[in-house]
Amino acid sequence: MEETLQSARPFEQFVLLSVVELSVKGETPAHSYDVAETARDRLDDVDREPFGGVERQEVISALRALAEEDVLAKDRTESATGKGRPAYELAVDADTVLDNLEDAETVGSYAEALRADA
Repeated sequence: MEETLQSARPFEQFVLLSVVELSVKGETPAHSYDVAETARDRLDDVDREPFGGVERQEVISALRALAEEDVLAKDRTESATGKGRPAYELAVDADTVLDNLEDAETVGSYAEALRADA
């Protein structure tokens, strides 16, 4: 798992930390728009050079990639209109993610901030 987390693209790591934040708050499984909103709120906590802003479609792609790597678990929830929507939650322990990403060049400060908030 360590190699998977450390070899993920910086944007995927950023999205994963947003899911960790939602998980700590008890707000998972989370939909892509919740993850994107959380990520946007944390842009100042990371070195944005590698990826700039946060587009929902990019968040969706990152969530899918992390689910394929078994870092996230994919669930389906039902919206108020009865549509099934994918939702994501951690498939690994939050501390494992933080331990592996605290030293990451791009997102390490975000991981440290989450550890301090916990």
